[in-house]
Amino acid sequence: MDKTVATLIGIIGVVIGLHATRAMQETNITGKVFSARDSVWVYAVSGKDSLKTMVNNGKFRFTVKPGSWKVMVTENKLFNDDGKLVEVVEGSTLDMGTIILN
Repeated sequence: MDKTVATLIGIIGVVIGLHATRAMQETNITGKVFSARDSVWVYAVSGKDSLKTMVNNGKFRFTVKPGSWKVMVTENKLFNDDGKLVEVVEGSTLDMGTIILN
């Protein structure tokens, strides 16, 4: 019985360690948006993957897969092809800086 409990605790420790390592290696795109309007949307598109978020307190953040992403910022829920192509390296955070909308 004691050996089984020790084995279970060991397995749980390994699983927690693996998840902690994975969480530390998240790949992100972040940035700030300055706009006179309140509802600003940010889209990130890579192949068939797409993400969208509303800017909150002037900031946005995506957790993405490594690779090339096209990031677009718009003041309505529709977006056009304008945007910036960025390359995100695994385990890093790409800060796009401050984006100013007129």
